[in-house]
Amino acid sequence: MRRPRVQPRRVVFIGVEGRSERAFVKFMGDICEEMGLHVHPRVKTGSGGDSLAIVEEAARHLGRQPWRRDISDRLVLLDQDRIVTDQSAGRDALASAGKHGLRIVLMTPNLEGLLLRLHRGREQTKPVATSTQRELRKVWPTYRKPPAARELRRRFGLADLRRAAAHDPNLRTLMEVLGLWSDPPPS
Repeated sequence: MRRPRVQPRRVVFIGVEGRSERAFVKFMGDICEEMGLHVHPRVKTGSGGDSLAIVEEAARHLGRQPWRRDISDRLVLLDQDRIVTDQSAGRDALASAGKHGLRIVLMTPNLEGLLLRLHRGREQTKPVATSTQRELRKVWPTYRKPPAARELRRRFGLADLRRAAAHDPNLRTLMEVLGLWSDPPPS
């Protein structure tokens, strides 16, 4: 008797700045798993630095991996507020990403701002980078950085991601790559 063929997982490489962003990608990967999507996010956590350093570290890591040919998409999550600061200092992460075949997904203004917008009624909030943690703690008093993926999963679900992505093209891009977004947007 033949065993049913198992659909291979589509591998998505995602470079991130730190443990908080890694937890966010893990949270999204858990939702992919729950939805039965055959997606495997391979995450590379950076060791700090500016946005250009994060992109270059992701590119170096990817270049050393034997599984790199199996990757369907290559992304790097970056805080939008840091990109602006780094570009004004002559450190262009966007240009470097293009050179290495990486797509940038910006979190506006940063991960905490994105987490704030996942709360119902906050989807269109545009917090300033310096106040995002304070604003987030108003709606999530027990929030601590870095959050664990299981904490994110207890607090948010696919509906929250879709609601926020309807107002955030960068989040929508990440969800499209992972297979969590469909047009027209779900209500």
